[in-house]
Parts: sequence; structure tokens; C-alpha cells
Amino acid sequence: MDSLISRASIEGIIEEFNIDVGSTEPVKCESLDGSTRVFSVYRSDLVENLYIVETVSGRRIACHPHIVGAKLKSLAFEAAVEAAAIISELAGLHKVNPSSIVFEHVLRAAPGYELHTAFKQLNKNRRFREVWIRTLYEKPSYRDHDLKEPSPLNIVYEDFSVLPRNNEIIVLKPDTEATGRTGQLAVERLVERSEEAGSTIRKLILYGFISAPALKIIGNTAKKHGIELFAFSIGNITDLAYNGYDMTLYGVDESYWKATGKIRRLGSIVDIETLAKYLPEFIPGLDQPGDWSNRQALIYTTKEKTEPGLIRNHLQNNIEMIESLMAISNFEDWQTRIARQELRLLRASL
Repeated sequence: MDSLISRASIEGIIEEFNIDVGSTEPVKCESLDGSTRVFSVYRSDLVENLYIVETVSGRRIACHPHIVGAKLKSLAFEAAVEAAAIISELAGLHKVNPSSIVFEHVLRAAPGYELHTAFKQLNKNRRFREVWIRTLYEKPSYRDHDLKEPSPLNIVYEDFSVLPRNNEIIVLKPDTEATGRTGQLAVERLVERSEEAGSTIRKLILYGFISAPALKIIGNTAKKHGIELFAFSIGNITDLAYNGYDMTLYGVDESYWKATGKIRRLGSIVDIETLAKYLPEFIPGLDQPGDWSNRQALIYTTKEKTEPGLIRNHLQNNIEMIESLMAISNFEDWQTRIARQELRLLRASL
């Protein structure tokens, strides 16, 4: 722990932002390596097979929005290599035939988590089946996933042509799960297409930045179809900001302040040891995944077509958000230093 962050400050942050540090329990895995840790989460209001994967790479991605492009790809792959081994062990994938494993890529964000690449490496470059779907809000959705009057969400592209026929399927679905609406739609369509192929989805495995509200929605969807759900969240499990988009470790809900002029505090589910590692790097209120697609150098719009990510937009948006958070939040001196340092790095990256 940074010597500038006192124990009283940590305890005060936990209390002020209602951070849940009491629902995690360390899990022993044969596949754990180095600094990586994994925790079970026990919350009666969430799904049963719920885990948090803490990696140095995942923490750097969550805390530092200036990390984009090739560096983001490298760190995402490092985090995914650790997660792939953990997922294989805890979800029992090391016991199944790889031909029954299907990756559902929800465009444009999912491939950027690099989980498919990590699984190929873990399994000696065996090819897994990959299906593709892209959903799109009718209205622009950056930091605006209105939960009260949600914009219609449509499927604009899909390719399920390689789904196994007459088989039981295990689905890996890496993605950012904020509201859970995209995940719900993607799972429903996959169930429909699997039934058409005479196949049944036995397990659904989520990986990425995941919110508690999304877990509830996708959990209900999986339960409706008799699918066993596993979820592996990067670093923590977040609450969801007023805009249905921002997913922070802890801090003031900047979108709620903009809409109402009032302060609303957000806190995540996180192990206390993980929180202690994040605090010296994390800007309170920051959206951990950011605009995930636009942090990437190239993003898939179909399984064969890519386009450049709008990295400059991501960087500029985060500069504006951090400046806003600094204006409305009562930062301590050490939190202000973290914010100013990240602003310097963001501006240098433009």
C-alpha cells in the first residue's frame, strides 16, 4: 500500500462509497501464477459461479485510460492468458473436447479482450469455433445507455454458420457487460440459432469488465434456458452509473451529477487486498473499461472486416471526464496527484 494512503483513508473510502469487501473469498487454483489471484464472490442477489480475476495487466488497463492501441492489446492478452487457465480449471473446460467450445464475439468490443487468442495458446493452437454478432443502439450510446427509456437495440450483423450441429455446446463470451442488454440479446439469439442446429448450450462463460446489474439480467436469461452460468470479472464487480455506461471501482457518479447537480456515490464488489493495490493508481469515479472499442487500434465490424478505433476520441473524452471528476469530487491530495499524472499521460498520448 502506498505510504501516503493511511489505513483510516482506506476504511473511510470503504464506508463512504459502500464498497463491498466482505463478499469475496480467495480461491486456490493450480493454474495461478505469480501475482495473479482469483476470488469467489458470494452474494445471494447475484449468480452462483461468480469470480473475480485480479491481474497486474487488468489493473493497469482499468486504472490508466492512456493505455491504448498496441499496448492495450498486449496487456489484454497478458490478462487473458491468466484468465484462460483459471477459466479452464474452474469451469471444467480442460475436461471437454475443444470442438464443443464456441466463442461468441459480440462486436465491436469482444475480440479486444483477447480471450480467444489466449485459449488457442493454452490449447496448443487448436482452433475453436467462433460465431459473430453485432448489436447497435438506434441512438448514439457513448456514456448513454438510458435504463429508464432505453434506445432500441438491434442486431445489425451475425454469422452463426459454424455452430456445432446436434451437440452440447460450451460458450465463452468475452465482453464489457454494463447494462446486460447487449449480452441478453446476444445470448437469446445464440440459443435460437443453436436450437435450429439441433444443439444445446450447456454452459455460458462470461469474461471482461462486468457490472452487478448485468449479472442479474444475463443470469436470469441463462436460467430461463437451463444454462449453467459462470462469470469471471476483471478486478472487481461494479455498480452501474446513472447513464448505464460508466463502471467504476469507486467514486462519484459523474453522469448523475451532470443530470441532476447532485452527488451520488458508487462502490464495487472487490477483495480488500485488491482494493489496496488499486487505490494508489485509480482515479475515483473513472470508467474502468472506457470506450473499449475505441481504445483499440483496429476493431472488427464483421468477422472479416476491421476499421480503426477512434483512439483520439477516447483520450479526449477521458481528459474531460477526469477534469469533471476533479471539479465535483472532494479528492484527497493523493487522489489529485493520481488524476493529474493520468491527465499528463493522456495529453501526451494525443
